[in-house]
Amino acid sequence: MPSITYNRTDSQQPQSVTLKGYIIRPGLHILSHEQIRSVRAQIQDNSQLENLVSQGVIKLNG
Repeated sequence: MPSITYNRTDSQQPQSVTLKGYIIRPGLHILSHEQIRSVRAQIQDNSQLENLVSQGVIKLNG
């Protein structure tokens, strides 16, 4: 099942992340495979978001 998890680990991180039409807040977000692909592509184009993924703050499954 495709999902996005956003886990804030400190108060310096944004309360929510906006990705072309999706607002990702802490918690679990279930998306379709196509939506996950779109989110992945956007993250690769944004070094700040890529940084959050590499720290394990944003996790994409699916």
